[in-house]
Amino acid sequence: MPLKDRRDDYSWGATRFDAVRLLTDKRKYSPDEKVNAQVGFRVVGGLREAFHPDVWTVAWEDFDKILRLTMRLSVGAKRGPLTKRLAEIKKEVRRASFYWSRDPDLPYRIWAMIVPEDGGPPKIPANVEDAKSKMLDVTKTLTFPASDLGAGRHKLVGDAHARWGRRSFIEKGRVAGKSKATVIEIG
Repeated sequence: MPLKDRRDDYSWGATRFDAVRLLTDKRKYSPDEKVNAQVGFRVVGGLREAFHPDVWTVAWEDFDKILRLTMRLSVGAKRGPLTKRLAEIKKEVRRASFYWSRDPDLPYRIWAMIVPEDGGPPKIPANVEDAKSKMLDVTKTLTFPASDLGAGRHKLVGDAHARWGRRSFIEKGRVAGKSKATVIEIG
């Protein structure tokens, strides 16, 4: 039985990143240290609105039981118009699987479990906001040697991309963004 196309029944806004952030563990490094850069973003708009138990229920009834978010993150050194990539996560996948819950503590019958990208055990969110946060809020730490930059002041920029496939409740899409530059010093 084919999926019922309910995308016309919903009117979600455009999906976008709230803000791509780049934070380093400190501002000054010696050449033999490693730089820990934390890149994070929040997906807001249509995809976040669509990630709701009422929509999960209809999707589950249509045998549309998985939402898959594919991400790519990188940290680069900005040099004029070009950016030298220092560290990256080429592909990371986060999935939400909708299932029939028999837990009396959950407010909805159809619930989502978040399957983490590292292959760990699935996470069962406590409420709807927790589910949205676990699925659509991302923070990753990327590490690279300070010696890759050389001595002096450097501007680091975080780059993030996310995409998802077509489901019965939303069209496929993608979003991308860059963080503001963060200045570090090697010396």
